[in-house]
Amino acid sequence: MVLRRWLITVLLLLPQLAVAQVETAIEQWVEETDDTWAAAEMSDQWLELRQHPVNINDTHSHERLFFLSPFQRQALCNYLILYGQMLSLKELRYVPGFDSLTVGWMHEVAVARPYTPPRRLRLADGHHQLVTAVGGAVEEAAGYRDSTYAGDRLHALLCYNYSLAGKVDLRLVADKDPGEQWGHGNFVGYHLMLNNVGPLERAIVGRYNLQFGQGLTLWTGLRPFGLLGTAPMRFGHGIRPAVTFYEEGYQEGLAARVGLGRGVSLSAFGAHGGGILLYGAHADLRRGNLVAGATVAQTVADSLLMPRDYVYNQHAFRGKRLLNLGVDAMWRYGNLTLFGEVSLDGQGAPAAIGGLSLLTGGANRLNVTGRYYHPHYQNLHSQPYTLGNGQGERGVTLDAQTALPLGMTLVASLDVHRFEVLRYTDYSPSTGEWLRLQLRKERGSRFNATLRYVYRLKERNIPNLDTTLYLGEQTVRRQLQGEVRTVWGSWTWTGKVVSTRFDSENGEPQRGTLASLAARYSRRQWQATAALAWFDVEGYYARIYFSESNLQYAWSMPALNGQGLRGHVVVRYAVGQGLTIAAKYALTAMPGEEGIGTGAARTEGPLRQSWMVQLRCRF
Repeated sequence: MVLRRWLITVLLLLPQLAVAQVETAIEQWVEETDDTWAAAEMSDQWLELRQHPVNINDTHSHERLFFLSPFQRQALCNYLILYGQMLSLKELRYVPGFDSLTVGWMHEVAVARPYTPPRRLRLADGHHQLVTAVGGAVEEAAGYRDSTYAGDRLHALLCYNYSLAGKVDLRLVADKDPGEQWGHGNFVGYHLMLNNVGPLERAIVGRYNLQFGQGLTLWTGLRPFGLLGTAPMRFGHGIRPAVTFYEEGYQEGLAARVGLGRGVSLSAFGAHGGGILLYGAHADLRRGNLVAGATVAQTVADSLLMPRDYVYNQHAFRGKRLLNLGVDAMWRYGNLTLFGEVSLDGQGAPAAIGGLSLLTGGANRLNVTGRYYHPHYQNLHSQPYTLGNGQGERGVTLDAQTALPLGMTLVASLDVHRFEVLRYTDYSPSTGEWLRLQLRKERGSRFNATLRYVYRLKERNIPNLDTTLYLGEQTVRRQLQGEVRTVWGSWTWTGKVVSTRFDSENGEPQRGTLASLAARYSRRQWQATAALAWFDVEGYYARIYFSESNLQYAWSMPALNGQGLRGHVVVRYAVGQGLTIAAKYALTAMPGEEGIGTGAARTEGPLRQSWMVQLRCRF
């Protein structure tokens, strides 16, 4: 009954409320992909932008706005060239390709100030930032008692960053995870980046990522930010620094991009780590509304790669050398954008993805994307749009957005796909469907609401079946979510209710319910956030992710399972112009349970608590 009353309340409020904030989009990304590392990157970038907003009149800083597409950035630059510097962010509504959602985000992370390029740069004009934090768990997990973990429970991190007007960027990081010994196995990383120095457009020494085209031939690091209603196309950023505390997937070595004139640039790179050498080049042409590129990447392993044989990995790469070649293009004509990439591996196995995005005016949008990945296509450094592992997959995605009466907007997405090869937990060719619907209303900035439905059909092996036949079954996961947000003076209140259901042909259904309320207070130097969620989740497949307010570089989004309460409090205080102190306390309570978690991470008792204190200094 409580769930029903919540949903009715959301439906009644929809005609008077506006679209939710970026935190909701990040949470939805995790729910759909289980990619918490990518969400951590987005959260850190968003927090950094809020703390240090971009001056919209400084075109060199637009790259920090990671949620803008290359064409949106170009449209923004063209607007500034035609009409001069913006006097107010309200002018963003007149920039082609900027919808109300994008404009709303820009108001959170950008400012419009007069900008004059510095005549001469000195190292002393740069800015320094130091972030350090320490935290840990209150309860002792089983792994500490039986010596599974060699270290203590503390989590400590340190990040130093020096930046000079977008020209120079130096970052040093160190991270000690809970269970690690101090000085043994701790993560340490760095990068030094130069930008726009003569013909040298960018050069990085240290940790970096390579992101070209649609991610089919070469894309390292995390997958890009994506939103419901937008085409699942990649916007390659080329050479970019690695995520601050992401401990895998990045490259370490040297990479550079040089402008050759007439819109042509050449990137070259070489990196070695984890027993694998990666080197190659990418050439691209940017002229008008056309972006085209070609990539060649060679992977060489120090020793023969021979993964263990399983039923599902028959087509996994085995050997020492792997060559990948590809071409990509993106072209805009008016409101129509065409994009695609074709790739071949060293054995000639192909892979391709392509589509179109059409803006028909106002809030109306239509996107169509198709993909085909040959079963024998192999690539150790790719991140294309895929619902599997990028092998033996074919599918079509339709995305649409349309305006409805009363100023409401409906967003819909349907993906139909087939896997030709065996996969983990699915030992036969299989099919799947993924439907997403979202209703929103945009009216002012003091009220926000969304109502969202997700339907996901997948096939898998029948669990616990004592046979070598590997019989399969269909599974369906449904999720209905409503969220309301309102601003009263210095307070922001957010209420949310989520209902999930997982069904399989040969098992009992699993259901999940979550209801949460969060409050944020922001006034002068103070900012405080508190949230409490009640959850009742019957099994892992009905799990619900809970988005929490976090500290910089210490982001988390727990997957709630079982029955209990999850709450947290975050407090920030700006001592002066460049000094901020922050602290977080989180609690999980599961009454009636003898312990929380499994294996080495299990703690005794119905409570689990964690804490962290952080100091950020900018000078």
